[in-house]
Amino acid sequence: MSYSLQFENKPEKSDVQVLWKGLHYYNTQFSGDEEAQELAIFVRDENQVIVAGVNGWTAFGWLHIDVLWVAENLRGQGWGKKLLVEAEAEGIRRGCKYANLDSFSFQAPEMYKKYGYEEFGVLDNVAGKHKWHFLKKKLV
Repeated sequence: MSYSLQFENKPEKSDVQVLWKGLHYYNTQFSGDEEAQELAIFVRDENQVIVAGVNGWTAFGWLHIDVLWVAENLRGQGWGKKLLVEAEAEGIRRGCKYANLDSFSFQAPEMYKKYGYEEFGVLDNVAGKHKWHFLKKKLV
């Protein structure tokens, strides 16, 4: 059998899913068959347009936050805190003891620190002069 490397700028989602499924199969041999459960909380206006939200997953006793976003005109009004608190509460209901997330220096690492997250890693010189912060928190 012969193999070849193929670079793709815009791979098919189904092709990328092959990688994720293969990794999942491998990982469950060591971690058990616990499935990650997606978490999503949205803030919508009166027209049901999403103006803020948080998305992530829970598994293995961890809440992982992939994205927390608040529309610019709503920033500074406490929506970020509300979303974070609700995501953490749902994580706890699902049996999570810890949470983790990442944030660029031009985003909100200081907000997360204000609410109990501690930095465990940072990458310098991201997109020029910025930093990429990795944070975690003990929930219970």
